[in-house]
Amino acid sequence: MKYIIDMDIGDDIDDALALFFAMKLDIDIVGITTVFGDTEKRARIAKKMLKTYGGRYADVPVFAGCGKDEEAFGKGYMCQYTDDLNDGAYAPDKGNAVDFIIDCCKEYGSDLAVLAIGPFTNIAKVIEKDKDVLNTVGKVVIMGGAYFKQYADWNVMCDVESAAKMYENVSILECLGADVTHTLPIGEENAEILKKLSNGDFEKYLSSLYRLWDARVNIRCAFLHDPLVVYYALHPEVCETEKIAVSVITEGPARGLTLNVTSYGKAWLNDYYKDKTVSKCTTVAKKIDSQKFVDLFMNTIL
Repeated sequence: MKYIIDMDIGDDIDDALALFFAMKLDIDIVGITTVFGDTEKRARIAKKMLKTYGGRYADVPVFAGCGKDEEAFGKGYMCQYTDDLNDGAYAPDKGNAVDFIIDCCKEYGSDLAVLAIGPFTNIAKVIEKDKDVLNTVGKVVIMGGAYFKQYADWNVMCDVESAAKMYENVSILECLGADVTHTLPIGEENAEILKKLSNGDFEKYLSSLYRLWDARVNIRCAFLHDPLVVYYALHPEVCETEKIAVSVITEGPARGLTLNVTSYGKAWLNDYYKDKTVSKCTTVAKKIDSQKFVDLFMNTIL
């Protein structure tokens, strides 16, 4: 299977860990697209990771996508951008991220998996240009939402309307929610290992990205939000899942919540949503063996 990874690399470290994990798992990445804020800078970080890792990943194209809502969440949040990335060698590929995703959907069809691990602006733009094209691929797997706790996830909150459009129009969504991924801290011991990687140019670069992130945040260790998406796309059995109806709340104090309509259990509400725009067959993760996955991740990347 071919893979596109749509990501907001440069803020939280889990995007970089996910890309490293994907390359260590030897998946066939046909392209990277970036989303949210300064997408060109994000693309340059991804480009350097791919080139530094080398091999077949050195020439994987990277396209800067849509940067909606940068001002709302603070310009300059990108803590992993360094001056060396201004080099022309790390410039994004020429072209449009949204068109690239659409073209790949048409070229690869059921042999393509789209992994969306950032806000969903690019995904919504794809839907606006070609409403059904994402439903023709093999998988659309996202990191976003929370389905068994009342929690407004970051990737949804960054562009609520785009998230709502995605849930309403993509019938094959498979979702790793924050209520599951927040059970995946790597632990302080593993964090120290990642800060001190030095056995190659790529490992040194990844370690520097971890330290830049670590210096900016007050968190003892990273969470494996995005790496879980990569592994789940290959091995969905890693999570216990459930099919539910999902609706994104776009107004009021609950704005950004991904409402589990099925779990809500109100017969009148299910009748209400029957004729409304609501995803009726979304697959969501419900449970994972957290320590087993953390150990698997660390063993793979080391």
